[in-house]
Amino acid sequence: MLRYDTRGDASWLTLDRPEKKNALHLDGWYELHEGLERAADESRVAVLTGVEDVFCAGDDISLIDDAETAADVEELTDSLYDVLFGIESLDVPVIAAVNGLAYGGGCELVAACDLAVAVEDATFALPETKIGAYPPYVVERVAETVGKKRLMELALTGDPIGAETAADWGLVNRVVSADQLTESVTQFVESIAASPRRSTALTKQNATIGAASPGTRERIRGSFQQIRADDDCRAATRRFFER
Repeated sequence: MLRYDTRGDASWLTLDRPEKKNALHLDGWYELHEGLERAADESRVAVLTGVEDVFCAGDDISLIDDAETAADVEELTDSLYDVLFGIESLDVPVIAAVNGLAYGGGCELVAACDLAVAVEDATFALPETKIGAYPPYVVERVAETVGKKRLMELALTGDPIGAETAADWGLVNRVVSADQLTESVTQFVESIAASPRRSTALTKQNATIGAASPGTRERIRGSFQQIRADDDCRAATRRFFER
């Protein structure tokens, strides 16, 4: 599911599940969390990307459909929380190298990263409401980045936006051709690594201070419990599998 390799001052974490468009099942979220923690110990920067022409299609939808009990919901939401909000608490910057489609949790991963570089044909979407769910991280954190109206457009319609629009909205920093993606990310890595580790860590820490308030985890868990108890939401999830 996850490939880990070190290139200079960066640890590259590559989502490698092409048959599922790099969608993350429960073990995948756990593996990603562990990989990011390892990168923080071993490198100056963590880089997150995907294989082929997909960054990440988000959750494996079976995760949501299988969440029947309160314990299931807690396990699901905690796995998402530990990665998405955990990125903010890492000492090292995390860069999203967006090599293609970034939907659902994949779009949330891009939003959670400190920097993002996207290829020209990358697309971004939050289709969770269409399958009877909701995007917890962006609802909590991204309005301050893209603005509430733009967030609502993404989260309520589920319609995709292109890379240039994502850059205009502040979701990504740069848009480059596919053959320039690695070079552009490496430029960021080299610039960051030229500064003292403590300086970059404190800069990130103070830029994201208060990111996860004490009640955030419980609020997300409670929202998912309501979703899984709602007949319309459960029906929307089932329709996804009937396509």
